[in-house]
Amino acid sequence: MKQRIITAIVLLAIFVPCVVLGGYPWQAIMVFVGAMAGFELLSICDGPKAKIYLYPLLIFYILYSIFMPHELLIPVRYITLFLMALLIAGIFDYGMPLLRLSYYFMSATLVALGLHMIYFMRAELGLNYILFLAFATLGADTGAYFVGRKLGKHKLNPRLSPKKTIEGSVGGTVVGTILACIFAYLSKMNLPLAAIIIMALVLSTTGQIGDLSFSSIKRTFEVKDYSQIFPGHGGVLDRFDSIIFNAMVLGLLMQYLTMFHIL
Repeated sequence: MKQRIITAIVLLAIFVPCVVLGGYPWQAIMVFVGAMAGFELLSICDGPKAKIYLYPLLIFYILYSIFMPHELLIPVRYITLFLMALLIAGIFDYGMPLLRLSYYFMSATLVALGLHMIYFMRAELGLNYILFLAFATLGADTGAYFVGRKLGKHKLNPRLSPKKTIEGSVGGTVVGTILACIFAYLSKMNLPLAAIIIMALVLSTTGQIGDLSFSSIKRTFEVKDYSQIFPGHGGVLDRFDSIIFNAMVLGLLMQYLTMFHIL
C-alpha cells in the first residue's frame, strides 16, 4: 500500500501539470502513454509471442492516430490502412493466426481511438472536457469501490473481476454521474443540461465496461498486469484503461448528440 501511494503521488505530480499546461509537456505525456500502451498490448502475448516487426507497426499507428488534427474521431481511411497492413502481414507471417490478427486490430484501434479523443479534447475543446471525463470515470470507479465494500452482495462478473458487485456498479454509476454534473455546473461548461446529464450517466456506466474489457484481455493472456512500469499499479493500460475506453465513448456520444441536435 505504501508503494502504491508513493507511485500515485509521483504520477499525479507529473501528469496533472502536463495536462493543465498543455503544449509540449502534454504532447510528451501522450507520446509516452501511446508508445507504452502499444508495447504493453504486444508484450503480454504468448503462444506465440508477437513478432518484433509488430511493435513499430502498432506503436506508429497509435501515435499517428493521437496527433491527427482537427477531427473528433480517427478517419476510417487510416483505420482501413492499418487493417490492410495486418491482413498482409497475416498472409506471410505463419505465426499470426486470424484470432491473433483480430486481437492486434481490435486492441490497437481501441487505444488509438481513446487516446486521440483525449488529445483532441485538450487541444481543441479545452481542459474542462478532460476533467469532466475524469470526474465521470474516476468518480464511478471510486463510488463502485466504496459502495461495493459496504453494500455489495451479488457478483457482477466473477470471471473477469471477482470483487466487483452489482450494488457497487450501480453505486458507481450514481456517484460518477453526480460528480460529473456538479463539475459541469461549477465550471460553467457551455453545454445544454440534457447533454451534460446524458454524457455523465453514459460515461459513469461505460467506464466500468471499459475496465472489464481490458481485464478480459489480461485474462485471455493469463497475466495479472500489462507491465510493471508503475510500481504497485502495473502498467499504463492498468491505470488508464477506463479513461481510454471512455474517451472513445465520449467522442461517439458527441457525434450522435450533435446529430440529434441535443449538443
